[in-house]
Amino acid sequence: MVNRTRNPHHFMENISQFDLNTALRQWLERLGQSPQVKAENLKELESHVRDSVVQLQTKGSSSEESFLVATHRAGSPEKLEPEFAKVNRSPRSAIIHGVVLVFFSVACWFLWGVLQVPRMLEGSSSQLARLIPAFTRLLMDYSSFLAVPPLLALVYCLYALNKKSGAKASWMGFFAATFGATLLLAIPIIIAVLLPFVEWIAQQP
Repeated sequence: MVNRTRNPHHFMENISQFDLNTALRQWLERLGQSPQVKAENLKELESHVRDSVVQLQTKGSSSEESFLVATHRAGSPEKLEPEFAKVNRSPRSAIIHGVVLVFFSVACWFLWGVLQVPRMLEGSSSQLARLIPAFTRLLMDYSSFLAVPPLLALVYCLYALNKKSGAKASWMGFFAATFGATLLLAIPIIIAVLLPFVEWIAQQP
């Protein structure tokens, strides 16, 4: 009867028939193609797989079977990539997303404040109060909806920074989107606020 409780180093030497190093290197190279997996993650996985192979070899499994079982237990690259993405996620992206979100919220609050100018005129007895056009009144009535864009931006930040996908959340894309949204909101609001003054100037002799 063959004694299977051999020295682990002896089993590592016998693995050369299957060429564990080549198989393990190819498996790690596939994982290493992901930007979410760092070098220290690969070293940790390699050590874990090698230890598992040795343990399985001591139980009588062949070198190839041991490798397949060990890598299966470690997880496929498709499953490991999002896990390492969560572990290795840098706080830099989250911080920048937060800063952009704050500035976007302040910008929306400022635009809401700008819309209060014609509202103040409307409450006065000045001639400008009678010159507020329907477009300006419409935006004044719906000024509270300026709270919606920051809320949507917050929901996006929470989704983008916590999703399990391996793709990184781009703060540049978020900045471009919020900057464009600010311009789209600012242009009609500025026009609406200036219209009463333009009407007033046009009626001057």
